[in-house]
Amino acid sequence: MGSVFNDGPPLLYLSVGTKKKTKQLYADAALKDIIAELQRLPKEISLKYQLRALKKAAQPGIAALRSQVASIGQVTGNLAAAITTNQKKYTNNRANIPVSVLVVGFRRPTGAGSQKGATPAFEGGAVLKGPNRAFHSHLVEYGTRPRTPGKSKYAGRKKVIVGGRINTIQLRIKQQPTGKGILSSFKGRGAFTGKGRGQYPKDFIATGGVGPMPAYHPLQKAYNQSEGQMRSVLDVEMRKSLTAAVRAIARQARKERGG
Repeated sequence: MGSVFNDGPPLLYLSVGTKKKTKQLYADAALKDIIAELQRLPKEISLKYQLRALKKAAQPGIAALRSQVASIGQVTGNLAAAITTNQKKYTNNRANIPVSVLVVGFRRPTGAGSQKGATPAFEGGAVLKGPNRAFHSHLVEYGTRPRTPGKSKYAGRKKVIVGGRINTIQLRIKQQPTGKGILSSFKGRGAFTGKGRGQYPKDFIATGGVGPMPAYHPLQKAYNQSEGQMRSVLDVEMRKSLTAAVRAIARQARKERGG
């Protein structure tokens, strides 16, 4: 059993997607020796030592994500404060082995009640800086298309050819708001006009077209930057952890025998 953990081909692979290569990497047959040994370990011991290896392997990913967020510039600190890890344990799977999972990313945004004592993200603003204010993480990762405020109005139909077939689509136009309308993220505060209640673009989006926001892809870039190092650390640490798990089982057995 020691030879399975201490030498041989890589124990684990990292991959993204559901294509043929990914399915081959994660196939039971490719890891049959490791799966056989994991099935022999008690659930709690297996999960404990898997998580120990994952925590060490995640460190390069965390450092890479912090570096990517810092490189964006013009930030309030919310994304940086929200960088964290989240661990999960699964026991119901096809291979019938317990699996620990550690996810690196941004902390899930929560309600304002958890923001007691938080300071404003910028002077004069109402948005607070805190560890769970990553509401905009998806926008930063993927960006946005150009937007035009106003209600969508039906403007007729048009026939188009898609895949060799004629389809009818609805045409819609945006009705521009009249007067001094403002798109506000705070419904209760109303329009951010007068009395210094906000400064564009910090607190609101003004009337008119809104240009696209670029996609910065901090998560994807952090993964690309650290994937090789995480895989190397994970392979080494998983071998060490599984060997330690076997020793823990032996110690537990000796105690039960009173030895």
